[in-house]
Amino acid sequence: MTDPIATPDEQRALTREELGFADQSRAPAVTGLSDKELSDLIGLLRLRRNRARDIAARQGREARGKTGPKGITPAGGNEGTRSKADYLNAALDRATAERDRRDGSGEASQQELSQNALDMKKAASDAAVPESGGLHPDDPKADCGKAGLAATARNTAPSGALDHAGDLPARERSRDRG
Repeated sequence: MTDPIATPDEQRALTREELGFADQSRAPAVTGLSDKELSDLIGLLRLRRNRARDIAARQGREARGKTGPKGITPAGGNEGTRSKADYLNAALDRATAERDRRDGSGEASQQELSQNALDMKKAASDAAVPESGGLHPDDPKADCGKAGLAATARNTAPSGALDHAGDLPARERSRDRG
């Protein structure tokens, strides 16, 4: 599959050298690159993208008046530099996708992840049942665990508002004082 050539906006935003890097990251050219050339291309694209992103951030701060101008006059806006960073980021994404495809280290599909989880669950349930049994709650040998709290007497007020006077809640004592 071939990617379309650079759009006029992309040609306007990128320098000739950057446009060459972006063209190298497109489908027919990127498959012909060696692993070393692809790695170098990714490094160059990342460097150019980071520089464009930093310049766009600085220009945005200058346009908002948050910082002084780097040159004589402050930047009026950062649309051009932001679009340059976006185009370089798209080229970087294409090149890294090609590297991931070559490495075969792309992310696993949801089906593969689900199948792996099911296999792990089956292996764990098979290993959890000991030969002697005794894991089912209705098993007579099973431990009953901690005793329930329903049979124990309640010695505190429902609100829990007790003080030094003992079991009489503070609320009831205050009613008597009236």
